[in-house]
Amino acid sequence: MDTPVEVMPSESNALGNANASSETSKRLSALSRRGIHIEDADLITRLDQYSIEDVVELKISRFFDQIGTFYPEDVYDLLMSKVEKPLLIQILRRVGGNQVQAAKILGINRNTLRKKIKQYGL
Repeated sequence: MDTPVEVMPSESNALGNANASSETSKRLSALSRRGIHIEDADLITRLDQYSIEDVVELKISRFFDQIGTFYPEDVYDLLMSKVEKPLLIQILRRVGGNQVQAAKILGINRNTLRKKIKQYGL
């Protein structure tokens, strides 16, 4: 039987200030071990209030704002790679590099996963 992937729980609103600070430090440390290097603890806490879709849509909107009227022809592939690579990294880390388990979680064939690992240099 497959081992479920352990996910870090959200910080409880019921924690006191001292405990919340300690929890925030633990969360930053855990994120760093997972390869995420965002040092702004307040930002991380605020991001928890939004869905993944909202955060991704905001980042895509900001990307288009920054490039102005220049739209690369391969924008779909460019943006998909920016989402797909960290997804693969996180799943592989959480399953200890087990490609069979990672492919199953992702709902893709193991050979497809191996192709993507090579594509992104993981």
